[in-house]
Amino acid sequence: MRAKSTPRRGQTIILFTLALVPLLGIMGLVVDVGWAHFRREAAQTAADSAAMAAALAAYQAANGGSMLCGTPHIVCYASEYSCPAIISSPPSDNVQAGCMYARDNGFVTAGKQKVTFQSGIGSAPTSPGVTMSYWVIVRVSEDIPQLFSAALGHPTATVSARATTGARDGTSGGCVITLNPTAGGSLSMTGTTLLKSGCGVFVNSNSPQAITAVGGGTILTTGNAKTQIVGNWSGGGTISPAPQVGVPYMGDPMADLAPPPVGPCDSTVPNMGSQGSATISPGVYCSGISLGSHQSLTLKPGVYIIKNGIDLGAQTTLTGDGVTIYLQSGGVTMSGGATVGLNAPSSGPWQGVLFFQDRADATASTLVGGTGQSMNGALYFPAAHLTYTGGSSTTATATTIIADTLNMVGNSYISASANTLFTGNSGGVSLIE
Repeated sequence: MRAKSTPRRGQTIILFTLALVPLLGIMGLVVDVGWAHFRREAAQTAADSAAMAAALAAYQAANGGSMLCGTPHIVCYASEYSCPAIISSPPSDNVQAGCMYARDNGFVTAGKQKVTFQSGIGSAPTSPGVTMSYWVIVRVSEDIPQLFSAALGHPTATVSARATTGARDGTSGGCVITLNPTAGGSLSMTGTTLLKSGCGVFVNSNSPQAITAVGGGTILTTGNAKTQIVGNWSGGGTISPAPQVGVPYMGDPMADLAPPPVGPCDSTVPNMGSQGSATISPGVYCSGISLGSHQSLTLKPGVYIIKNGIDLGAQTTLTGDGVTIYLQSGGVTMSGGATVGLNAPSSGPWQGVLFFQDRADATASTLVGGTGQSMNGALYFPAAHLTYTGGSSTTATATTIIADTLNMVGNSYISASANTLFTGNSGGVSLIE
């Protein structure tokens, strides 16, 4: 017997057809959104690379010095400048170099794409609180076709991206630098402490209390030197001239400094007895260096590798010319009455490097000697907290202090940066936004 016919099959076809329309619409919308996201990411990559390239080209054209509008191969555009469709090779100036990088990342000013530049000195319009030696703004846009939106009367959509970079000249870094990116009191000063610097101060912390100066603490920079802070400062102290705040992160100018090779233990400090003195040679001192009251130690020129730290008691004396002290483990402890006179090498691979505490060693160090303390060279404590005083003498030293965080005690007078192969690298290029 033949089965009766049913309308269900027809209903299924109708329901499927009705569901197909929104399903295809959703698929089209997904494609539209996904494609727009992909092209926006591509535009951002092009903007970032173009802005970095233009700022770097300006920095290189100035040889790390002042980047002035009109300097050969450095141009400034207060209004938006559109990159040409065809770019000469090699590029004629730094902005053309940026246009070339945008082109190499798939974006030119032609058809449905547009690439524009602004550039200048001081604060970029997009980042009014950030002061740079030279800034660059790049805007990239593209009109892309739509599928689902086309049915609603929107056949194209515009994706866009923006990047702002800044170049910092090599004189705007500083010879007192803290590296910690977030610490409050990254540089702290208490009491009547005075830090007088002819080569600037730079604090990489973004904390609103990155520098704390309380109880009369004073930072005084002279000449063209500046105090620059990624975050801000607080306290009842004084910073003169007023600091630049909200500047881009600088980083570690000595990041490329490699530690010396460490061989087997081969040296120890001789037993000097009460109030004794000795002269030692470069080597690997696995038992550290420890001086008791009134003992005196002289270091011959060379590299000293110290394990288990250095401890200088009251009324001790440590001197040496042409020396580099690498602390593989342990820090430095100096009592207030210690007399220290140390000078870094004036040439060779360790030129200007006096102290280098290993990057894996976070042991706090204290360089607080007596009134005659003098340390000329780079004091590099990248992972550690450092407490420092330059003694009471107003004779300025050529010193660079780089530490994770820093506490200044007493008065310090620094005339210039230590002359190393690395500490001149405080300039460079930063992506601001």
